[in-house]
Amino acid sequence: MRCTLLIPDLLPPQELGSEPYAGLRPAHLGTMLARGNTARHPAVTREDWLCERFGVPRQQDLPLAALMLKADGGGPADHYWLCADPIQLRVDRNRLIIAGRVTDFSAGETRDLIAALNLHFAADNIVFCAPTPARWFVRCQRVPQLVTTPLARALNRSIKHHLPQGDDALAWHRVMNEAQMILHNHPVTAARETRGAAAANSIWLWGGGTLPVIAQSHYTATWGGDHLTRAFAIAASIAHHDLPADGTAWLATATAGHHLLELDAPANALHAGDVTNWRTQIESLDEQWINPLLAALRARKIDTLTLTACNSENLLASTTATADMRRFWRRARPLAAYAGLA
Repeated sequence: MRCTLLIPDLLPPQELGSEPYAGLRPAHLGTMLARGNTARHPAVTREDWLCERFGVPRQQDLPLAALMLKADGGGPADHYWLCADPIQLRVDRNRLIIAGRVTDFSAGETRDLIAALNLHFAADNIVFCAPTPARWFVRCQRVPQLVTTPLARALNRSIKHHLPQGDDALAWHRVMNEAQMILHNHPVTAARETRGAAAANSIWLWGGGTLPVIAQSHYTATWGGDHLTRAFAIAASIAHHDLPADGTAWLATATAGHHLLELDAPANALHAGDVTNWRTQIESLDEQWINPLLAALRARKIDTLTLTACNSENLLASTTATADMRRFWRRARPLAAYAGLA
Protein backbone atom coordinates (compact mmCIF):
# COMPACT_ATOMS: atom_id res chain seq x y z
CA MET A 1 0.00 0.00 0.00
CA ARG A 2 1.20 3.50 -0.86
CA CYS A 3 0.16 6.65 0.91
CA THR A 4 0.47 10.24 -0.31
CA LEU A 5 -0.16 13.10 2.13
CA LEU A 6 -1.14 16.46 0.71
CA ILE A 7 -0.63 19.11 3.40
CA PRO A 8 -1.30 22.62 2.07
CA ASP A 9 0.40 25.36 4.09
CA LEU A 10 2.62 23.02 6.06
CA LEU A 11 5.04 25.87 5.42
CA PRO A 12 3.23 29.21 5.98
CA PRO A 13 3.42 32.14 3.56
CA GLN A 14 6.79 33.88 3.64
CA GLU A 15 5.17 37.18 4.67
CA LEU A 16 4.72 35.67 8.16
CA GLY A 17 8.48 35.23 8.49
CA SER A 18 10.01 32.88 11.05
CA GLU A 19 7.72 33.69 13.97
CA PRO A 20 5.20 30.86 13.38
CA TYR A 21 8.04 28.32 13.65
CA ALA A 22 9.47 29.58 16.97
CA GLY A 23 9.89 26.61 19.30
CA LEU A 24 8.00 24.30 16.94
CA ARG A 25 9.75 20.91 16.62
CA PRO A 26 7.36 18.22 15.31
CA ALA A 27 9.53 15.19 16.06
CA HIS A 28 7.91 12.59 13.80
CA LEU A 29 7.61 14.96 10.86
CA GLY A 30 11.25 15.92 11.40
CA THR A 31 12.27 12.26 11.25
CA MET A 32 10.28 11.64 8.08
CA LEU A 33 11.72 14.65 6.26
CA ALA A 34 15.27 13.86 7.39
CA ARG A 35 15.33 10.18 6.48
CA GLY A 36 13.28 10.38 3.30
CA ASN A 37 14.25 11.92 -0.02
CA THR A 38 13.19 15.51 0.58
CA ALA A 39 13.60 18.53 -1.67
CA ARG A 40 12.11 21.95 -2.35
CA HIS A 41 10.79 22.65 -5.83
CA PRO A 42 9.36 25.68 -7.63
CA ALA A 43 6.14 26.74 -5.95
CA VAL A 44 2.88 25.06 -6.98
CA THR A 45 -0.48 25.88 -5.47
CA ARG A 46 -2.67 23.16 -4.08
CA GLU A 47 -5.16 23.61 -6.94
CA ASP A 48 -2.42 23.37 -9.60
CA TRP A 49 -0.96 20.30 -7.90
CA LEU A 50 -4.31 18.52 -7.87
CA CYS A 51 -4.88 19.37 -11.53
CA GLU A 52 -1.46 18.01 -12.43
CA ARG A 53 -1.95 14.79 -10.47
CA PHE A 54 -5.36 14.16 -12.02
CA GLY A 55 -4.29 15.13 -15.54
CA VAL A 56 -6.42 18.26 -15.85
CA PRO A 57 -4.72 20.83 -18.11
CA ARG A 58 -5.06 24.52 -17.49
CA GLN A 59 -7.37 26.22 -19.95
CA GLN A 60 -7.01 29.98 -19.55
CA ASP A 61 -7.88 29.37 -15.93
CA LEU A 62 -8.04 26.20 -13.86
CA PRO A 63 -11.38 24.62 -14.94
CA LEU A 64 -12.51 23.69 -11.44
CA ALA A 65 -16.06 25.08 -11.36
CA ALA A 66 -17.37 22.62 -13.94
CA LEU A 67 -15.83 19.69 -12.02
CA MET A 68 -17.47 20.80 -8.78
CA LEU A 69 -20.80 21.47 -10.46
CA LYS A 70 -20.82 17.94 -11.87
CA ALA A 71 -19.93 16.52 -8.43
CA ASP A 72 -22.97 18.36 -7.04
CA GLY A 73 -25.21 16.66 -9.58
CA GLY A 74 -25.36 19.55 -12.05
CA GLY A 75 -25.02 19.30 -15.81
CA PRO A 76 -22.03 21.36 -17.02
CA ALA A 77 -22.46 20.19 -20.66
CA ASP A 78 -19.97 22.13 -22.79
CA HIS A 79 -20.64 25.53 -21.20
CA TYR A 80 -18.10 27.79 -19.51
CA TRP A 81 -18.61 27.89 -15.72
CA LEU A 82 -17.26 29.89 -12.80
CA CYS A 83 -17.69 29.28 -9.10
CA ALA A 84 -19.71 32.16 -7.66
CA ASP A 85 -19.20 31.53 -3.96
CA PRO A 86 -21.33 33.67 -1.63
CA ILE A 87 -18.91 35.54 0.63
CA GLN A 88 -18.87 38.08 3.40
CA LEU A 89 -16.71 41.15 2.84
CA ARG A 90 -15.58 43.40 5.67
CA VAL A 91 -13.40 46.46 6.01
CA ASP A 92 -10.07 45.87 7.72
CA ARG A 93 -8.30 49.19 8.32
CA ASN A 94 -7.89 50.61 4.82
CA ARG A 95 -8.64 47.49 2.81
CA LEU A 96 -11.57 45.26 1.93
CA ILE A 97 -11.05 41.60 2.78
CA ILE A 98 -12.97 38.35 2.40
CA ALA A 99 -13.98 37.36 5.92
CA GLY A 100 -15.34 33.98 4.83
CA ARG A 101 -17.73 31.99 2.66
CA VAL A 102 -21.36 31.82 3.77
CA THR A 103 -22.41 28.17 3.80
CA ASP A 104 -25.56 27.92 5.91
CA PHE A 105 -28.26 29.27 3.58
CA SER A 106 -31.58 27.46 3.57
CA ALA A 107 -32.91 26.15 0.28
CA GLY A 108 -35.50 28.95 0.26
CA GLU A 109 -32.94 31.69 0.91
CA THR A 110 -30.73 30.37 -1.87
CA ARG A 111 -33.65 30.14 -4.30
CA ASP A 112 -34.63 33.78 -3.65
CA LEU A 113 -31.08 35.12 -3.93
CA ILE A 114 -30.32 33.19 -7.14
CA ALA A 115 -33.61 34.40 -8.64
CA ALA A 116 -32.69 38.02 -7.88
CA LEU A 117 -29.26 37.60 -9.48
CA ASN A 118 -30.72 35.97 -12.60
CA LEU A 119 -33.35 38.66 -12.99
CA HIS A 120 -30.71 41.38 -12.85
CA PHE A 121 -28.18 39.70 -15.16
CA ALA A 122 -30.58 38.27 -17.75
CA ALA A 123 -29.52 40.85 -20.33
CA ASP A 124 -25.87 39.81 -19.94
CA ASN A 125 -26.61 36.21 -20.97
CA ILE A 126 -25.15 34.82 -17.75
CA VAL A 127 -27.08 32.42 -15.54
CA PHE A 128 -26.57 31.63 -11.86
CA CYS A 129 -27.44 28.27 -10.33
CA ALA A 130 -27.03 26.59 -6.94
CA PRO A 131 -27.29 22.78 -6.94
CA THR A 132 -26.69 23.01 -3.18
CA PRO A 133 -27.36 26.06 -0.97
CA ALA A 134 -23.68 26.36 -0.07
CA ARG A 135 -22.21 26.32 -3.59
CA TRP A 136 -23.19 28.71 -6.36
CA PHE A 137 -22.07 28.75 -9.99
CA VAL A 138 -22.47 31.05 -12.97
CA ARG A 139 -22.64 30.11 -16.67
CA CYS A 140 -21.89 32.36 -19.61
CA GLN A 141 -22.36 31.80 -23.34
CA ARG A 142 -18.88 32.75 -24.49
CA VAL A 143 -15.48 31.93 -23.03
CA PRO A 144 -14.04 35.07 -21.41
CA GLN A 145 -10.38 36.01 -21.26
CA LEU A 146 -10.07 35.54 -17.52
CA VAL A 147 -7.69 34.19 -14.86
CA THR A 148 -8.96 33.93 -11.30
CA THR A 149 -7.78 33.29 -7.75
CA PRO A 150 -9.31 30.36 -5.82
CA LEU A 151 -11.27 31.51 -2.82
CA ALA A 152 -9.05 29.58 -0.38
CA ARG A 153 -6.06 31.66 -1.48
CA ALA A 154 -7.95 34.95 -1.17
CA LEU A 155 -9.48 34.48 2.30
CA ASN A 156 -8.51 37.14 4.84
CA ARG A 157 -6.58 39.01 2.17
CA SER A 158 -7.25 42.25 0.36
CA ILE A 159 -9.50 41.58 -2.61
CA LYS A 160 -7.68 44.30 -4.55
CA HIS A 161 -4.77 41.98 -5.33
CA HIS A 162 -6.84 38.86 -6.03
CA LEU A 163 -9.61 40.01 -8.36
CA PRO A 164 -9.97 38.29 -11.76
CA GLN A 165 -7.36 39.32 -14.32
CA GLY A 166 -7.34 39.29 -18.11
CA ASP A 167 -8.80 41.12 -21.10
CA ASP A 168 -12.38 40.60 -19.85
CA ALA A 169 -11.61 41.25 -16.18
CA LEU A 170 -13.33 44.64 -15.96
CA ALA A 171 -16.62 43.21 -17.22
CA TRP A 172 -16.51 40.56 -14.50
CA HIS A 173 -15.49 43.07 -11.86
CA ARG A 174 -18.75 44.83 -12.80
CA VAL A 175 -20.66 41.58 -12.33
CA MET A 176 -19.15 41.19 -8.87
CA ASN A 177 -19.93 44.81 -7.95
CA GLU A 178 -23.53 44.59 -9.12
CA ALA A 179 -24.02 41.23 -7.39
CA GLN A 180 -22.70 42.88 -4.24
CA MET A 181 -25.41 45.56 -4.42
CA ILE A 182 -28.15 42.99 -5.11
CA LEU A 183 -27.15 40.82 -2.16
CA HIS A 184 -26.61 43.77 0.16
CA ASN A 185 -30.11 45.12 -0.48
CA HIS A 186 -31.98 41.81 -0.56
CA PRO A 187 -34.59 41.00 2.13
CA VAL A 188 -32.86 37.67 2.79
CA THR A 189 -29.72 39.56 3.84
CA ALA A 190 -31.68 41.91 6.08
CA ALA A 191 -33.46 38.97 7.74
CA ARG A 192 -30.20 37.11 8.37
CA GLU A 193 -28.56 40.19 9.84
CA THR A 194 -31.56 40.71 12.14
CA ARG A 195 -31.21 37.24 13.61
CA GLY A 196 -27.41 37.47 13.82
CA ALA A 197 -26.61 35.01 11.02
CA ALA A 198 -23.72 35.56 8.63
CA ALA A 199 -24.91 37.38 5.51
CA ALA A 200 -23.40 37.22 2.04
CA ASN A 201 -22.74 40.68 0.68
CA SER A 202 -20.82 39.65 -2.44
CA ILE A 203 -19.73 36.72 -4.59
CA TRP A 204 -16.26 35.42 -5.44
CA LEU A 205 -15.68 34.26 -9.01
CA TRP A 206 -13.02 31.62 -9.63
CA GLY A 207 -12.20 28.33 -11.33
CA GLY A 208 -13.40 29.19 -14.82
CA GLY A 209 -13.53 26.74 -17.69
CA THR A 210 -15.37 23.97 -19.47
CA LEU A 211 -15.63 20.44 -18.11
CA PRO A 212 -12.31 18.57 -18.45
CA VAL A 213 -12.04 14.82 -18.92
CA ILE A 214 -10.03 12.76 -16.43
CA ALA A 215 -8.96 9.60 -18.22
CA GLN A 216 -7.07 7.80 -15.45
CA SER A 217 -6.08 8.43 -11.85
CA HIS A 218 -2.86 7.76 -9.97
CA TYR A 219 -4.94 6.92 -6.92
CA THR A 220 -7.22 4.19 -5.65
CA ALA A 221 -9.07 6.56 -3.33
CA THR A 222 -8.96 10.05 -1.88
CA TRP A 223 -9.55 11.00 1.76
CA GLY A 224 -10.45 14.33 3.34
CA GLY A 225 -9.96 17.72 1.77
CA ASP A 226 -12.86 19.86 0.64
CA HIS A 227 -15.43 19.61 -2.14
CA LEU A 228 -12.74 20.13 -4.78
CA THR A 229 -10.88 16.99 -3.72
CA ARG A 230 -14.17 15.10 -3.78
CA ALA A 231 -14.94 16.49 -7.24
CA PHE A 232 -11.63 15.19 -8.62
CA ALA A 233 -12.36 11.75 -7.18
CA ILE A 234 -15.85 11.66 -8.69
CA ALA A 235 -14.55 12.76 -12.09
CA ALA A 236 -11.85 10.07 -11.94
CA SER A 237 -14.38 7.40 -10.86
CA ILE A 238 -12.52 6.57 -7.67
CA ALA A 239 -13.75 6.48 -4.08
CA HIS A 240 -13.71 9.51 -1.83
CA HIS A 241 -13.97 9.21 1.95
CA ASP A 242 -14.16 11.57 4.88
CA LEU A 243 -10.91 11.73 6.81
CA PRO A 244 -10.88 9.45 9.88
CA ALA A 245 -9.96 10.85 13.29
CA ASP A 246 -6.29 9.91 13.00
CA GLY A 247 -3.74 7.76 11.22
CA THR A 248 -4.43 4.72 13.40
CA ALA A 249 -8.11 4.79 12.43
CA TRP A 250 -7.20 5.24 8.77
CA LEU A 251 -4.80 2.28 8.81
CA ALA A 252 -7.58 0.10 10.22
CA THR A 253 -9.80 1.06 7.29
CA ALA A 254 -7.54 1.42 4.24
CA THR A 255 -7.07 -1.40 1.77
CA ALA A 256 -4.39 -2.08 -0.84
CA GLY A 257 -3.67 0.58 -3.44
CA HIS A 258 -2.43 4.15 -3.61
CA HIS A 259 -4.27 6.54 -1.31
CA LEU A 260 -4.29 10.33 -1.36
CA LEU A 261 -4.97 11.91 2.03
CA GLU A 262 -5.45 15.66 2.27
CA LEU A 263 -4.67 16.98 5.75
CA ASP A 264 -5.96 20.53 5.53
CA ALA A 265 -6.39 21.54 9.19
CA PRO A 266 -3.18 23.68 9.23
CA ALA A 267 -4.24 25.46 6.03
CA ASN A 268 -7.72 26.09 7.38
CA ALA A 269 -6.20 27.70 10.47
CA LEU A 270 -4.10 30.05 8.33
CA HIS A 271 -7.07 30.88 6.10
CA ALA A 272 -8.85 31.99 9.27
CA GLY A 273 -5.83 34.15 10.17
CA ASP A 274 -5.04 32.08 13.29
CA VAL A 275 -1.31 31.35 13.44
CA THR A 276 -1.58 30.00 16.99
CA ASN A 277 -4.08 27.40 15.82
CA TRP A 278 -1.81 26.59 12.86
CA ARG A 279 0.91 25.61 15.35
CA THR A 280 -1.60 23.53 17.31
CA GLN A 281 -2.70 21.74 14.15
CA ILE A 282 0.91 21.00 13.13
CA GLU A 283 1.59 19.45 16.53
CA SER A 284 -1.63 17.43 16.34
CA LEU A 285 -0.88 16.28 12.79
CA ASP A 286 2.61 15.19 13.88
CA GLU A 287 1.35 13.02 16.73
CA GLN A 288 -1.95 11.76 15.34
CA TRP A 289 -0.97 11.16 11.71
CA ILE A 290 2.76 11.16 11.02
CA ASN A 291 3.60 9.03 14.08
CA PRO A 292 1.29 6.07 13.27
CA LEU A 293 2.05 6.27 9.56
CA LEU A 294 5.80 6.06 10.21
CA ALA A 295 5.17 3.09 12.50
CA ALA A 296 3.22 1.42 9.69
CA LEU A 297 6.08 2.17 7.30
CA ARG A 298 8.59 0.52 9.64
CA ALA A 299 6.27 -2.48 9.97
CA ARG A 300 5.96 -2.70 6.16
CA LYS A 301 2.21 -2.12 6.24
CA ILE A 302 2.94 0.87 3.98
CA ASP A 303 5.50 0.55 1.19
CA THR A 304 6.12 4.25 0.60
CA LEU A 305 4.96 7.39 2.38
CA THR A 306 4.99 10.54 0.27
CA LEU A 307 4.39 14.05 1.53
CA THR A 308 3.59 17.11 -0.57
CA ALA A 309 3.46 20.48 1.18
CA CYS A 310 2.46 23.31 -1.08
CA ASN A 311 1.20 26.85 -1.34
CA SER A 312 1.80 29.72 -3.74
CA GLU A 313 5.37 30.17 -2.42
CA ASN A 314 6.62 26.69 -1.50
CA LEU A 315 6.58 23.12 -2.72
CA LEU A 316 8.23 20.64 -0.41
CA ALA A 317 8.17 17.02 -1.58
CA SER A 318 9.38 14.02 0.42
CA THR A 319 9.20 10.29 -0.26
CA THR A 320 10.15 7.76 2.40
CA ALA A 321 10.43 4.00 1.94
CA THR A 322 10.82 1.37 4.64
CA ALA A 323 14.56 1.05 4.02
CA ASP A 324 15.00 4.81 4.41
CA MET A 325 13.99 4.60 8.07
CA ARG A 326 17.38 2.99 8.78
CA ARG A 327 19.17 6.24 7.92
CA PHE A 328 19.56 7.03 11.63
CA TRP A 329 22.53 9.30 10.96
CA ARG A 330 20.31 11.85 9.23
CA ARG A 331 19.42 14.37 11.91
CA ALA A 332 16.02 16.04 12.05
CA ARG A 333 16.04 19.74 11.17
CA PRO A 334 13.69 22.47 12.35
CA LEU A 335 10.64 22.81 10.13
CA ALA A 336 11.68 26.41 9.41
CA ALA A 337 14.82 25.11 7.71
CA TYR A 338 12.74 23.66 4.89
CA ALA A 339 11.35 27.13 4.19
CA GLY A 340 14.89 28.59 4.06
CA LEU A 341 14.37 30.42 7.34
CA ALA A 342 16.87 28.57 9.52
